[in-house]
Amino acid sequence: MPEQNLKQLVKLVTDYTLAHPYERDVWEKAPAITGILMWDDQQAVGGARKWVERAVDVQSSRGYLSYDERLELPNGHAPVFTPTATLSSALGYCVLSYYERDGEERLLEAARRQADALLAGPRTRRGGFWVRKEGPELWIDFTYMMCPFLVKLGKITGDQSLIDEAFLQLDVNVHHLLDTDNNLARHAWRETPDQYLQSTFWCRGNGWLNACLVDMLAEIPDHPRAESLKELGRRTIGAIASHQDRSGFFHNILDDENAKFEASGTLMFAYYAARAVNQGWLDDGYMERAERAFRIVAGSVEPDGAVPGVQVPPGGPGVPFGTALYGQGFFLQAAAELRARLGL
Repeated sequence: MPEQNLKQLVKLVTDYTLAHPYERDVWEKAPAITGILMWDDQQAVGGARKWVERAVDVQSSRGYLSYDERLELPNGHAPVFTPTATLSSALGYCVLSYYERDGEERLLEAARRQADALLAGPRTRRGGFWVRKEGPELWIDFTYMMCPFLVKLGKITGDQSLIDEAFLQLDVNVHHLLDTDNNLARHAWRETPDQYLQSTFWCRGNGWLNACLVDMLAEIPDHPRAESLKELGRRTIGAIASHQDRSGFFHNILDDENAKFEASGTLMFAYYAARAVNQGWLDDGYMERAERAFRIVAGSVEPDGAVPGVQVPPGGPGVPFGTALYGQGFFLQAAAELRARLGL
């Protein structure tokens, strides 16, 4: 696809994203806001700021950013989802990104309230935060929701305990959900009774973990445990890459060739693989794989800027496909990390 067309696609995807804010969403818009900020288009940055301002305006007395309502998830392994503060922590990262841009104290205070709510939440015996109030569960998605936010807030405020908490949450989730024989993460685990609620190697679930790793490293590249994050990332990204289809796509269930190709997980791979190479700790050969993943999805973007082929929440087998804000966001993030290679 010609470079000019890719530039047009970035603009189309951005415009579509801003036109579909999904007012009552708690977390889906977080990757979209991050993607918009990576391109630094002032009009788009201003549009996304309105989302952040709204999330702060409706921050609840409990400290949750945006709405914190009970969700009905009829197509997934969790038909009812009453969120803890883990879910809205994804927006905390975006609130802090805007605080870093302009220093507005209101945003930092909102992030502190969100962090306080998170830290007060129920935990598993190893200290992992429950992701929903229905039970002591860990979902691999929530490494991305919580850990980069805690690290960024800890870095901004100088509070090392927040960074330590981020590493604890990552460690607990990896302990329970990463299959060490395959170096792939399972989706969800419940402490009592001890069981995997959804145990397949879900493409986007593994994407959340690796996006978490590269985003943490971007904040604290010189942390004493930075090398352990890189070592984990080399193992997991390598394992995921082995399941890439010749087309560039990944299947929704990584090791099931009969599963559908899934766009958001494919874009996430393009993002975190390219970012890891750009950070200097992943072999340069992954850049070709990342570009192939990005280009195959770019070829399917609809004329209005919608990125199709995205499995909608809550993920896992049997959930419908459509368009979602995180698919839009990871298109923008992947394009940004690949811009030098794509000539953008």
